[in-house]
Amino acid sequence: MLFHRLLAGGIGVLAAVAGVAPAAAQTAAPAYTYVAVGDSVAAGVGAPPYLDPECLRSSNGYPTLLASTVEHGAASRSEACAGATTMDVVSGQLSSLSRQTRLVTVTVGGNDLEFSSRMATCMQGTDADCTAVVEAAQAFTTGQLRGRLDGVYRAVRQRAPRAEIVATGYPRFFETTADCAAVPPASLVKRKALNETVDLLNRVIAGQARRAGARFADVQPRFTAHGLCGADPWITGLTDAGAFHPTAVGYRAGYLPALRKAIDCRR
Repeated sequence: MLFHRLLAGGIGVLAAVAGVAPAAAQTAAPAYTYVAVGDSVAAGVGAPPYLDPECLRSSNGYPTLLASTVEHGAASRSEACAGATTMDVVSGQLSSLSRQTRLVTVTVGGNDLEFSSRMATCMQGTDADCTAVVEAAQAFTTGQLRGRLDGVYRAVRQRAPRAEIVATGYPRFFETTADCAAVPPASLVKRKALNETVDLLNRVIAGQARRAGARFADVQPRFTAHGLCGADPWITGLTDAGAFHPTAVGYRAGYLPALRKAIDCRR
């Protein structure tokens, strides 16, 4: 499920992203210039193989891909973890940030909405059941989530005052075709409601990020026509491990260009 709880180049990149310091760095912690924090999407769930069994960080996730392309990738680390909420980021993912950090990417918010359980209700219940849980998620998004996101960006800024902060959104799960043979329980009513919730979540993340002086990486344009029920989905299916997450192609062709665009517009 999309929000489920979840470098010196070559092996150095993978070791740092996995959270395991290379042997030569064990005597002195490196000053990481790029740090990724957040939930399962930031970790790379949906695009195995995974580099660790608990947080499910993947070498196909966007932190590894981005680290190999940006100037700050020489000393990179991913603290992202499947299942992480805004509280988890603030309390447990910021230790690698410092005054030397120059780039921080943040993907978080979905787990605060309890999207995993709400998605299960939508898939297992009626259209009315889905509408009810979606309305609750939307009310939380426009209410409590704003303050929680503010807390994340403020904490990141305090730990890494010189860093550029880039927050990402989430892709829509579905295409709104008339039918969806790939996900039979996903009626058109359910798909539209879930997509509208993701759209709202993205607007709130973008607004709070910009208010905090951070950039927003909008992945929606890249994922257009690549949701489930479409001909070329970049989202994992209902029966896949890590269901409702970007695939490896989704991270590479969706998240990476969006992040690069957000970063490059500051150059």
